[in-house]
Amino acid sequence: MKPISNWDSVQAASNPESLPAGGYVCEIKQAKEVKNKNSDGTHLEISFDVCEGEHIGFFQQDWKSQDREDKFWRGIARQNIPNENSSKFEQQKKFFKRFTNALEDSNPGYHWDWNEGALKGMKIGVVFGERERESQRGTVYSITEAAEMISADDVRKNNYKVPEKKCLQKQTTYSAGFSAVEDYGDLPF
Repeated sequence: MKPISNWDSVQAASNPESLPAGGYVCEIKQAKEVKNKNSDGTHLEISFDVCEGEHIGFFQQDWKSQDREDKFWRGIARQNIPNENSSKFEQQKKFFKRFTNALEDSNPGYHWDWNEGALKGMKIGVVFGERERESQRGTVYSITEAAEMISADDVRKNNYKVPEKKCLQKQTTYSAGFSAVEDYGDLPF
């Protein structure tokens, strides 16, 4: 192999820090309606950052620390917008109403008016849960992600439940006459 110039001064990429699972009072930075990838419906994509407590500015700091060209904001939650053509319309309405109630409860004097652009600067409670992911190399790691949006006061009063960790299911393959062998995909040799 040909050596890379200035190799000794290259900084190794670090793993991004994860926000601990739990509830956080957050400020909405942007909200926009986005078309769903796998259906004809839409969802509200809400970008936010922690604005109270020990982890204030967590996602801003995370974004600044990314040294890649394709930086991305990790403080995002998606709320399905009820779709009258969906078989889940009634359920979607209930979940969306829970979200708008949380917005109204978190921002005294505010009433949901179907203007997502007006959400910038508003507060909302966000509960984060832990989830396992698998890298392209087959390594399993954990991340935290937004699991639920609730009122900011419910977060302040610790009135929420952190969801159980979502673990990947190990795949098992069987051959006649042999014991089960875990399948981790293609082996590198």
